[in-house]
Order: sequence, then structure tokens, then C-alpha cells
Amino acid sequence: MTFLEKIKPHLLSNDFLIQQTVLYAIHDYPFVPEEWTVDLLKEAFVNEEKQDSILIYVENQTFNEDAVKILIENIPMMDKTKVHLAINLLDHIDPELALKYKEPLASYIPEEMWTLYELIQNGTEEEVYTEYGKILNSLESADTFKHDLYIKAKKLAACIVKNNWITEEEIDSVIQEEFKEQWFSFNGILTIYMIGLLKLDKYIPLLASLLERDDEIMLEEVSVALIGLQSDEVVQEVRPYLNKENSIIYATSIVENIKSDLAVQSLRVAYHDAEELEDQDLVIEALCHQLSEEAIPEICDHMDKEYFSSLVDVEQTVYSYYSILGERHLDLELWRKVAMDREMNGRDRSKQNNILTTAPIKNENKVGRNDPCPCGSGKKYKKCCGK
Repeated sequence: MTFLEKIKPHLLSNDFLIQQTVLYAIHDYPFVPEEWTVDLLKEAFVNEEKQDSILIYVENQTFNEDAVKILIENIPMMDKTKVHLAINLLDHIDPELALKYKEPLASYIPEEMWTLYELIQNGTEEEVYTEYGKILNSLESADTFKHDLYIKAKKLAACIVKNNWITEEEIDSVIQEEFKEQWFSFNGILTIYMIGLLKLDKYIPLLASLLERDDEIMLEEVSVALIGLQSDEVVQEVRPYLNKENSIIYATSIVENIKSDLAVQSLRVAYHDAEELEDQDLVIEALCHQLSEEAIPEICDHMDKEYFSSLVDVEQTVYSYYSILGERHLDLELWRKVAMDREMNGRDRSKQNNILTTAPIKNENKVGRNDPCPCGSGKKYKKCCGK
């Protein structure tokens, strides 16, 4: 069975722990069927207990017309403290589709975005590049990272690629210049984004070599580009970085999301080579998300340890892994109890800190998505306030 075939029966699981793990496992995977996103959105608005997790973790999936209609129908009826989760998804709608539903979406999308969408749909190459250049300059001159500007720049970059307004020679030129600098400019980072859109596998070794750099925004685009290529060449180039302190987080995420025997084998080797508990936890999580029975020996070995780090909800992840594969283990119910207790404690803590009734912390200080959350919960940023 393929990864998606194993996942499908559990996509709408009534077991909260399993569904949450499924959502996390497919969050960065690029080939989730569009109809799954539609089904998940329907579930989110029928079952309020699942709403937060679903709306957070479907953000990277494709939103077709049916998905947009579900959002339009349900946003007006949402709890005001949660409506931002659905509105955030509107950033991921294709401009053409957004314009088709401009009237019902108008109150949720800023006016300047509609102007941008019109430019993307009807603008000339010169007009699009002029606006692209202005936004790049604004990003470079800003004192802090401006997420809204970056989203606009990415939409324009996608437009440039879609219309074949950039050549490989131009990409080569930009990348060669960027490599000479300690930090990639936003032009360089968005060129990496374009490489991913164009599926240019000749850049695999070059992109992998960037994994030791300290630039979260750039590393996000490198990860997405490499994951999108879904090839064993990516695994081969990335696996040397699985055991390097400065690159293990992103390297593990990339190999985790390439579903192949070589990826599983590489993660198994990386687990045995890892010396730090935090690194072992990350690799075990990645192995669980591969949903390969080949990883059972390493997972069993890990669960025999006396304690785990706080970066990964290991009991929940392993409990879900065994449950999805239909495998038995004497400690299955114990893992479930530990995971549920942690989940309930986390919810209580969130209510006490008023986290659920305020806007999420924005990633303006370049907190890594896999870094410990600055709120002190002990969870990874992407699984806490980074939602």
C-alpha cells in the first residue's frame, strides 16, 4: 500500500489523536488529493472540536472551487475567536478563483490584494515585474519580516513562472550571485521558490548544500522545493545533513516527506547515528510519518527509553503509527493515555493563558517552525503559537 492509501481510512478518524497525527503527516506532503481537503473542511465545520487542527494543517493543500465555496458558506457563522484560522486560508486561493468569488470574499481580503489579483490576471510582463521589484525592495528595507508583503511577492513570482517570463539562465545568474553572499536576499529566496515551481532537479545538490545556513525563510523555501521534487536523488543529497546539528531539523523534514524505501532506510540509519535525544525524537517522528513497517525495530527501541524530549509528542505519534498500520503493542493504551493527558493539560493551559481568544503570535523574529515555542509550552513553534 502507498502512503496515501494507508492514510485515507484515517483522514476523518473519530480518534482525535490519530486524526491530528494524520493532519501533521500530510501537512507538508505535496500530493494530497484535492477532494481530501474538501472533506476535511466539511468536517471542520461540522465538528467544532476538530476545527482548529483541521484549519491549521490544511493550509498547504490545494483549494479548489468546492473548498472555496465551503469557506464562503461557513466563515460568517464561525466563532469570532476562530475566524482568523479560516480567513488565513484565503491567502492560499489561486487569484483567478478568488476573483471569480470576489463578491462574497470581498470583506475578508484587503483591497490591495484585489488590485494585485487583477494585475496577476491581466497585467503585462513589464507591469508584473515592476510591482514585483517594488515589493522586493519593500521587503529588503523593512526592519522586520513582513508576512503580507512576502505573500504578495510569492503570488507575483508564481505568475512570472506560470507565464514563462523567466528563463533558467536568469535563475542561474541570480543563484550564482546569491551564493557569494552570507545571506540570501528576498530576490534569491523567491528564486528558490521559482525553482521549486519549475521542478528544476539540476539544482538539487545546490539546494541541499544550503541546509546548514541560518536563514529560516530561505530554508522553508529550500525544503518546499526539495520535497516537491519527490525523488531519491533528493534523499541522497540531503541524508548527509541528517546528522549535522545545524541542519537536522530541515533535513529530517525533507526526507520525512519523500515517500520512498531509500528515505525510510536513510532515516533508520540516521536514528542509530543520532547521539542527542532531541535528534532521535525528530527522526522517530519522521519514521512514523513514513508509515513504513520497516521502521518498527527503531520505533520499538526508542520507546524503551526512559524519557523523551519535549520537542515531539512521541507517545501520540507512535500510538497513531501503530493504530494506522494495524500493528499491536502491549503499551498501545498506555501511550494513548499519556498523549490524551498531555493534550488535555495543554488545552487547560491554553485557556488559562487566553491563547485561544487572541490572534496567534506572528513569526516576525524568525522563530524556526521546529524551534521550541517562545510561549514556554514545550511544544515546537509550528505546533503551538506558530499555528
